[in-house]
Amino acid sequence: MTRGFEIVTEDKRKHPQAEIILPQRGSKFSIAYDLYSPVDVVIKPMEKQLIWTDVKAYFQPNEALLINVRSSMGKQPVVIANSQGWVESDYYSNPDNDGNLGINLFNLGTTDYVIKTGDRIGQCMFINYLIADNGNTEAKRIGGFGSTNK
Repeated sequence: MTRGFEIVTEDKRKHPQAEIILPQRGSKFSIAYDLYSPVDVVIKPMEKQLIWTDVKAYFQPNEALLINVRSSMGKQPVVIANSQGWVESDYYSNPDNDGNLGINLFNLGTTDYVIKTGDRIGQCMFINYLIADNGNTEAKRIGGFGSTNK
């Protein structure tokens, strides 16, 4: 297995009754995969909402998964609350949440931002990364979402 997407285990799903859509590219030359909401959500102006996708990603140790909003979401505008999601390969199948990808959206607009089940709520892209000669660590991930060096 090189890289791809799976549904998280039943015991770690946040929306066990939802039909999950695995991430897909929108066209042959798309660089990112669309992420889909498994639930209906309304985000009030100047508020944020964490949406769990019930999807996990597997990929190589020298790769990362970057999560961003879709360009069309700028019309509202809606952003990722921490500006960009960074997912390391050891997030996959972690004991806290099995690698469940969450997107924390913040509504900067003046009206409600309405998300329906099956709407595209973000994009994710696999990238290779480089490691410096110094400043490295052998520390292991001990948890899930936002857990590195907690």
